[in-house]
Amino acid sequence: MFAIIDIETTGGFGTQNCITEIAIILHNGKEIEGKYQTLINPERPIQRNVQSMTGITNAMVYAAPKFNDVAANIYNLIKDRVFVAHNVNFDYSFVKSHLKTAGYEIDLPKICTVKLSRKIFPGLLKYGLGSLSNHFNIPNEARHRAIGDAQATTTLFELIVANDATGEIEKLIKKRKQAQYLPPNLATNVITQMPSLPGVYYFYNNKQKVVYVGKAINLKKRVSSHFSNNNVTKQKQDFLKEIYNITWQNCSSDLTAQIFESIEIKRLWPQFNKSQKQYERQYCIFMFDDALGFKRLAIDNKKKIIKPVATFALIVETRQFLRQLCDDFDIHSSMFFLSKEFQIELPKIEEHNAKINKIVAIINKTKQTYLVHDGAANYVLIEDGKFWGMGKIERLENLLYKNNLEEQIKKTKKEKATSKRKNISVEVNENNKAETLYSIELIKQNLTQYPENFTVLSYINNYVFNNPSSVILL
Repeated sequence: MFAIIDIETTGGFGTQNCITEIAIILHNGKEIEGKYQTLINPERPIQRNVQSMTGITNAMVYAAPKFNDVAANIYNLIKDRVFVAHNVNFDYSFVKSHLKTAGYEIDLPKICTVKLSRKIFPGLLKYGLGSLSNHFNIPNEARHRAIGDAQATTTLFELIVANDATGEIEKLIKKRKQAQYLPPNLATNVITQMPSLPGVYYFYNNKQKVVYVGKAINLKKRVSSHFSNNNVTKQKQDFLKEIYNITWQNCSSDLTAQIFESIEIKRLWPQFNKSQKQYERQYCIFMFDDALGFKRLAIDNKKKIIKPVATFALIVETRQFLRQLCDDFDIHSSMFFLSKEFQIELPKIEEHNAKINKIVAIINKTKQTYLVHDGAANYVLIEDGKFWGMGKIERLENLLYKNNLEEQIKKTKKEKATSKRKNISVEVNENNKAETLYSIELIKQNLTQYPENFTVLSYINNYVFNNPSSVILL
């Protein structure tokens, strides 16, 4: 029923390292049925630090069989069994990867004796194989050798079986649960407690330091996806080794989750986040008139002396934005230098330029002072085209500026003609009559200010362009 396995390798992850030794102990849940062990020629040098730890040298594996030579035997031994190991994802990822290279596919139920030990024997200081062996007086005369560690894991497994009063092993065998894929040091109930809501989540290492920040429309589903397979890449294996805890922060929408994720990545600089940690290069859209009189939009790097129409953090976002404009305004992509395809029939200059002017007017709205409403009670404040902060405002109408209303309206209209407004917001209808007057200072008192970064502003600009009704001009 069970195949209790331990391997020694040339390194820490399966895609770029090789197995140097494997031991398999077949067990029926009551007693050992058989054993198999062999050194394996990894077909590459073993690093000195690995030789020092395992005692396996290049000379020892020189005449050993290559993995492909023993793959069929290993496959036949384990193909119908439950794969058991201490920190099972490590051993399983190597064996699965090597078998696949040799032409054999496995998809086995797994049992991790680290996770089961935490359940069956709670409260111990450490759950490494050496620590558990010392605690339970399990002999291991060949530590860091496959057969020695496999025999110690077998003894530990038998102790787990004997003390499994709640039937944890049977549960895993009857139903292949997501818990099989979770990191060995992560409590299995963490993900079940997560809500199916938008938000930002944090992965912590054993020192309670955040090593990864992510955002999700559905927190439970997104976090579960990190552990839903046995990808053998270095990042996945490092994840499984490092993650000890997960926390999360609910957000009201995908927009606010995007914004908060970016803020937190910039603040915490997590180890495993790759994006948003580099220098924020800015890609700009510039407008110019060509020789025929057509207004054109083109992408270039930010210039000190030329004011762009719009600015983005990523080149792909800039191109997507222009392509969307082409679709929305029926403009040929070559007019924005997105295609080398020749435009057979040019549009009328006046009609084309009118479209460009309309586009620019829409974009310019994003450089004003305004609130973005995400559909819930959350609002994002942009002041003079820069991200200020966000938060929940239950009743926006309570933030009206009420003192000397008519006088303030007149004063604000006059200020609009001469300088930028700072504290008052006015919405004007077609008859140029003031409809709503908001105090920006009162709005700020209800929001949390966050440091600005360009990625956040790019998210907001894209949202505003696709959801113009969400904007409340101030």
